[in-house]
Amino acid sequence: MHYDVIVIGAGLGGLTCAAALSRKGVRVLVLEKDPHPGGTSYVFRRGNYHFPMGPLSFSYPGYVSSLLTYLGIKEPLEFRRNHFQIITPELDLVYSRPPDELRRALAETFPREKRGLDKTFQELRPAMKLVHDMYLWCPDYLPRKLNPVQEKLVKSEYSESRKTRLTSFSQTPSGEFLRKHLKTKSLINFLGSMGTAEPAMSFLTLALMWHIMSVEGIWYPTRGLHRISDRLVEVIKEAGGELYFGIPAKKIIVEDGQARAVVTEDNTPVGADWVVSNADYKTTFLELMERKAVEPGFRKKIETPPYSGSELCVYLGLNPARCDFRRMRATHLFYGPQNQRKGEKSTEVLGLDGREIEICRWTDNEPNQAPAGYTGLVLRVAFEYDHFARFRTGEKKRLPEYKAHKTALALKLVKIAEQVLPGLGEAIELMEVATPLTYQDWGHRYQGSIAGWSWSGESTATFGRKLLVETPVRNLLMVGIYAASELFMGGVPTAMRTAELASHLILES
Repeated sequence: MHYDVIVIGAGLGGLTCAAALSRKGVRVLVLEKDPHPGGTSYVFRRGNYHFPMGPLSFSYPGYVSSLLTYLGIKEPLEFRRNHFQIITPELDLVYSRPPDELRRALAETFPREKRGLDKTFQELRPAMKLVHDMYLWCPDYLPRKLNPVQEKLVKSEYSESRKTRLTSFSQTPSGEFLRKHLKTKSLINFLGSMGTAEPAMSFLTLALMWHIMSVEGIWYPTRGLHRISDRLVEVIKEAGGELYFGIPAKKIIVEDGQARAVVTEDNTPVGADWVVSNADYKTTFLELMERKAVEPGFRKKIETPPYSGSELCVYLGLNPARCDFRRMRATHLFYGPQNQRKGEKSTEVLGLDGREIEICRWTDNEPNQAPAGYTGLVLRVAFEYDHFARFRTGEKKRLPEYKAHKTALALKLVKIAEQVLPGLGEAIELMEVATPLTYQDWGHRYQGSIAGWSWSGESTATFGRKLLVETPVRNLLMVGIYAASELFMGGVPTAMRTAELASHLILES
């Protein structure tokens, strides 16, 4: 059995690539470990509620819509903009607003920083404008070998002046830039992370982040993100492509430096001219390939830079009549509680004190995902994989005390959220908890990573470029959020963009 292309994984990246190739007459096979498409861009059911497995919304809706139209999905997508709010001891602000509005709102809260804010936004605005479409013309975000259209864009848009500015942006730490004009730590942290964490990204990533939030916006497709995955499956099948769910890839066969086949879990080898992996880099090169197939220097590059961290996620089905939502003025609320006060009983054994949490009123986007009159809420907090690793005895296997531990953490998280949502605990009708182990075993994310490579820029420095679709193994391409060293369009559109570029590379070969 032999195919033109085998795609490992039916996440949005794998599905987009397979759809683009199938529609061009390429014989494609998609292998997916799960019984459903979309990877974590899908929903699961608990009781009478449906909850998101991963992404809650995404940016660049125009790009996503145009790409889906190109792939043959003709029905128009409608989007609902999601807004974002932060509440800390110093701030209570809806910040998904145009740059000038945001600057004025921050100046009202921090009047002594008005002059510094003016200077900060004076430099930030043109940077945001520069980076908004650089994925189309900056060589770092394009394949090494450009096609004629890409060559034309690079030649017309990638001037020496722009090159110099982008290089400077990428080499300037965002914290250094913000401290140049501002003095208040909480303000610096907010502008540098959209939360309470200290700035860790480059100024280039900072400009991208604020462009996405303030200008492009974060949106949700009104028919659901999972529906995009379902429609891509239909496109692939209609074009003659083959998809098999519940059949994971066990191994990628490499001979003479070229990907030649994929071995399925039942040890069946399937030949292919090309292999496209929608798994992450570490899984693909460290687990799916023999050590001898990966050049030692490249293997070290993959082992060294970290991925983004994982999280604890609590899904709640609520009776909204019992919960006071008045302080929550946006679909997404980031809450940075005060650190433990002197004299309060320590809860450090659970490791949640002082952590920033995200509260998403999920059914703002899809009311039909909860019974009539009820609300679906998602609580998320960054959490270390190592904290839970001791409970894992094998794939989808846990020590007996795991359930009680994650439940205790979930209830503590609910208690923290009650500081801004009084009555939350009494409103709960249903609760489900996901940990880094859930993301590892059900989401197939390496050590539960949720947002690609680390945002510190270490991966870009290691690989020397942003786009990581092409690999040293001939005829092996990567797609998805790990196929770029940074999420330059946000998660969903970056995954689909890498898939689009991978399909072009195969079609042009």
